[in-house]
Amino acid sequence: MTPAFPDFPKDEYEARWNTARAHMAKHDLDALWITERLNYEYFSGHRSAQNPIDKIRSYMFILPKDDDPILITMPFEVAQVVTTTWIQQDRIEVMGGLTGHVEFVSNVLKKRGLAHARIGTEMGREQYLGMNYKGFNEVIASLPEAEFIDAAQVILDTRLIKSAREIEYLRQSARLNAQTQQDILPQIEAGMTENEVARILRTELFNKGAETLTLLSVISGVAPEGASGMILSPTDKVIQKGEALGFDVGVTIKGYTSDLARTFCIGQPSDEMAEFYDWMMQLRRKADACLKPGKSPAELIDVVEQELAARGMKTSGVGRVGHGVGFETTEYPSLAAFEDIQFAPGMVFACNPNFSNEFGFINAEDNWVITEDGADLLSDPMADLQMRAI
Repeated sequence: MTPAFPDFPKDEYEARWNTARAHMAKHDLDALWITERLNYEYFSGHRSAQNPIDKIRSYMFILPKDDDPILITMPFEVAQVVTTTWIQQDRIEVMGGLTGHVEFVSNVLKKRGLAHARIGTEMGREQYLGMNYKGFNEVIASLPEAEFIDAAQVILDTRLIKSAREIEYLRQSARLNAQTQQDILPQIEAGMTENEVARILRTELFNKGAETLTLLSVISGVAPEGASGMILSPTDKVIQKGEALGFDVGVTIKGYTSDLARTFCIGQPSDEMAEFYDWMMQLRRKADACLKPGKSPAELIDVVEQELAARGMKTSGVGRVGHGVGFETTEYPSLAAFEDIQFAPGMVFACNPNFSNEFGFINAEDNWVITEDGADLLSDPMADLQMRAI
């Protein structure tokens, strides 16, 4: 049966399943068992409205190495699965009731010939379970002849290189995000609260077509004395003239995200604030220039650290100056010295060396896709090269 409203054609999902199988083969895995919500959505195409708010039931995706994928879902989700995914109906396992889930999952794995298999699942880096830890271990214990293996790297590597269709959704999300952050500026003035600004921003994002928000931070002024870090949820703090005002926002289109930050000044910035912003953007542009095939995160970090040293500064201690963007607002890999990869076409990154200091939180974050000969800006219009007064 052909679904009426899939996010992608069937060959898109077949490509990611086959990519996963190729990575599974490196670890001699017979199957991949997915429980975490976003991994589930990525592999299945089923973007459930219930899944994010329901902790009593677990949604699961199972990818055998040489058979069609299997979906475990709820009775009230079957119509959406059939309408929006390419999972065959005879591969949909419906989990009814609020109890007995361990036995149900165990029986599905046995029924599908995996009782003696090497099964990869979400045990390692940047992975979380979509079921409770006790139940997860009980499923494992119920299959004593099976071997359960950490498949974190299989999952990370499968999701790392974005397809042309994925990049198009990422571009739509980033452009909507960037344009909205710019368009609302005439509505903002001193005397408003951060929450009032956030409501304007939230409303305009949805009016322009954002499907969900993954992050909405409004930051004004400087951090309290003795505190560090300025990625804040908006508060009732009143915005003052002469303060820095920053946004850090994530929105989705068809599940694909953007992560963009902008910093402005309420009124004219001081000469010192304007100079620091200019320097920060020069630093970021040098970091952006490292985003090309053959370069590595470590080389990008080296460029950033040299610029910081020349100004007598050190890194802020967060461990990275950016990260991957895709089906999650922040995802593998990090723009960090420890990452043992080289940039390759199809990787997507947010790059933003940022600083919390006497001027406030000074940040400018854009999204880029690595191309054959460099990087393409997804988040047009890009952050201002000089600090904008509003």
